[in-house]
Amino acid sequence: MMEFGQPLALWTGLAIALPILAHLAYRRIAHKLPFSSLRFIRSSSIPRSGRRKPSDWPLLLLRILLFVLLTLLLADPYWQKGSLVSGESSEISECLFLLDSTPSMRGWGAWEAALNEIRSRLEKDPHGRFGFLVFQNGTLKEWPIGTSREELISALDTITTQESPAGLQAMIDRAPGLFLGGGSSQKIVLLSDFQKSSWQELAGDFGKEKIELELCAVGHGDTQWMQRSGNFAIVDARVAPGGLNKVRVWAALKNFDTDRSDLNISIIAGGEVRETTQLSVPPLGTEQIQFALPASDFAQATVRIDNEDAYSMDNNQSLWILPPLPRTFGFWNRLSLEETDLLEAQFLRAAMESAGDGAWNRWTENDERAKELRMGLEDGQPVDLLMVLGLSGWFQEEGLAVPLHRHLKRGGAVLVTPPEDSHVRMNQALKEPGLLDFTFAGFNRTAFRMEPYRIEVLPQESRLNKVFAGDSVRDLYLSQIRQFINVEEGDDLEIPLRDRSGRPLVLIRTFPNGGRLVLFTFRMLPQWTDLPMRNSFLPLLVELGSLDQREENNGGVLRVEAGDPMKGSHGQIDSQRLGLFQIGEQRVEVVHPLVESMPEVMSQHELKDALVGGHFPEFREGASIQPDNADTVQSLWQWFALSAAILLIVEMIVSAPPTVITKDREVVNG
Repeated sequence: MMEFGQPLALWTGLAIALPILAHLAYRRIAHKLPFSSLRFIRSSSIPRSGRRKPSDWPLLLLRILLFVLLTLLLADPYWQKGSLVSGESSEISECLFLLDSTPSMRGWGAWEAALNEIRSRLEKDPHGRFGFLVFQNGTLKEWPIGTSREELISALDTITTQESPAGLQAMIDRAPGLFLGGGSSQKIVLLSDFQKSSWQELAGDFGKEKIELELCAVGHGDTQWMQRSGNFAIVDARVAPGGLNKVRVWAALKNFDTDRSDLNISIIAGGEVRETTQLSVPPLGTEQIQFALPASDFAQATVRIDNEDAYSMDNNQSLWILPPLPRTFGFWNRLSLEETDLLEAQFLRAAMESAGDGAWNRWTENDERAKELRMGLEDGQPVDLLMVLGLSGWFQEEGLAVPLHRHLKRGGAVLVTPPEDSHVRMNQALKEPGLLDFTFAGFNRTAFRMEPYRIEVLPQESRLNKVFAGDSVRDLYLSQIRQFINVEEGDDLEIPLRDRSGRPLVLIRTFPNGGRLVLFTFRMLPQWTDLPMRNSFLPLLVELGSLDQREENNGGVLRVEAGDPMKGSHGQIDSQRLGLFQIGEQRVEVVHPLVESMPEVMSQHELKDALVGGHFPEFREGASIQPDNADTVQSLWQWFALSAAILLIVEMIVSAPPTVITKDREVVNG
């Protein structure tokens, strides 16, 4: 039978009235003939006509038929060889319920409405076979087609909404494989609030699988498929030192409604409300609020919106308020320490301990961790910065390349300085295990009465140039480099510092997981350079090791949104649950995903296009295609276009005015 891909285009059929009105308004025009005299012609009255009738009936019918063909052509006609059966069918139907369990389903009454809808459908249809698919606790839970109604209804009492927005695409991909087939009609009932931020990037191909799709919207209120309202949220919360033994907690609040919202905001610590403040948030706007707490009294706090709204999951956020754990550094050097090794370690130790503020952000040496790392202990906690001083033959003899490589793969930072001698051994120790590829090309020393080497002007686009912008760069450029090893850098290396002749002073290799190996071509000793004695030494050391760009952005705490993959020092971490966690010495905050607070709803038409597939006609509600005869869908637009072209040509021929040849005639009087 014939169907239409764009049925709304049939409204253009109202244009059929145009040729009818044109024929009603048409009047014949009398031709003028020359006549010698009107004296002997009697006058007569023209009778008044009553109702006006269309003129030229055959031409009118031809034009009406042309407009009908054009209307059908715009509606994209196709011939469906399979039979569409509406209502009840003698065959057994298969129906699969797909239930959205993302966090937004907890708001606007969507979750209870979806469960009630499934229960109602299971009770009303005694003949169909049903299945159920939902995402729970990081995995898909399946009840295959043919599961008893009692088991499905019982399953509805065990499932809950999730705190992670994951799982929707996995359900769409898995759904076609759950049907049994074998001559049965197949239908998917998708129950969701169809939140735009969750659905706009999803895609399916149910049309290709000959599966009928029904979208069952819940949580939309009285206005289906319209933007929802009545939500406000805490979109961010942070902690920072506040001075005088206090910490400052600030939060950002977002109003997703078109009306101004007056909110009461509380901070909870130690199980009690410590302070409550009123805040007015403008329509579709954002405001910030701050609280102060004693620095050492509490480990964590919760910022909460006391007002009720349509979606409550984003009305509170918990965060750690303890000072961050101190970051650690350690040293590797030869077992028989020389005076130069001790002096260089002293310079670097003083620099790292002064890198923090001594209270909130701190650096501390941890010799035990450095030793555990040196022995290759897998369970040992890594240090944030490992400094290998005077790397030479002892590094190879102890086989330290393997634990160092492992540390870099785990995201650690390593600083290496050259030895006083045996620079070739250093090259072999780094190059052979694939740690750093460079070639030793000699030694550069300042001769008697020779100007010391200076650092080249930093490139405008470099990060170091931004760090030393202003007067502080002068101190860096005045630094004296008295001696350094000359190297020829290999591929995939960063050269952040050069001397004024263009020779590398620092080589950096970055590893995939964020590990960073920094090689100084000079030692931090007065015989080599005066850089450690200058104020520019500390920011240079911190920036080259990327020690200020940690994965933790909130006072040393790792923060992720629920459902995001998260990996810590102890391996993969479950982020499906909101809250505060401590894994070893790592503090973690799993926060509510912001995308779930958005009230916008996906367009029904866009959803059908994304899930059914753009190359297949949209199935009618309550109809299914018989699989035996549904192999082909034949388009008819070519035939309708040809017929319309033929009628247009015929109409042009018929409506063309006849050629009138007039000859001047001589009229004689008398």
